[in-house]
Amino acid sequence: VCFVNDSSSDKDSDAEDSRTETSLDTPLSPVSKQSSSLSDRDTAEEDSDPLDDCSGFWRVQRRLQEEARVALALARPMARMQVEVERQIQLHKRSPVADLLPHLPHISEALMKWNLRRGDMRDMSLGQLQVITNDLHSQIQSLNEELVQLLLMRDELHVEQDAMLVDIEDLTRHAHCHQRAQTEKAVSK
Repeated sequence: VCFVNDSSSDKDSDAEDSRTETSLDTPLSPVSKQSSSLSDRDTAEEDSDPLDDCSGFWRVQRRLQEEARVALALARPMARMQVEVERQIQLHKRSPVADLLPHLPHISEALMKWNLRRGDMRDMSLGQLQVITNDLHSQIQSLNEELVQLLLMRDELHVEQDAMLVDIEDLTRHAHCHQRAQTEKAVSK
């Protein structure tokens, strides 16, 4: 959701959003289709300057708030679906160690599930155990790096969200001041 008053940048932003949405392999949900149809319908209203009259501003503000609600409502389920897909991919990913131990197929399956029996490990040579240990250390390191990247991304998104909320508060405050000035002007006439 973009809170920019310039209608040309709104159209650019909508085009970028549609490219992003179509780049995903998931179909649009009915709620997102509804919000995109709402924004398409309201672009004609945005072409005239909505800040000229209070009702236009309030209409735009309500539309933006509704789009924000829809985006927030869709964010959690979409994130959960993405995490679940990544988890399934991770579960079915074959360990490179399994390629080194082709004569022990049950160990290959156990490595994919991250559980080895003591008996299996007793039957392995020290070199095979060292390969498994090194592989596990590299997997731990890559998962830690991925976690750090995801935490940084989460922090950036929180900062962006806070900035948007501050912008919304500023716009609302400005609208209230503008409305008060209009009513005082109307009362003084």
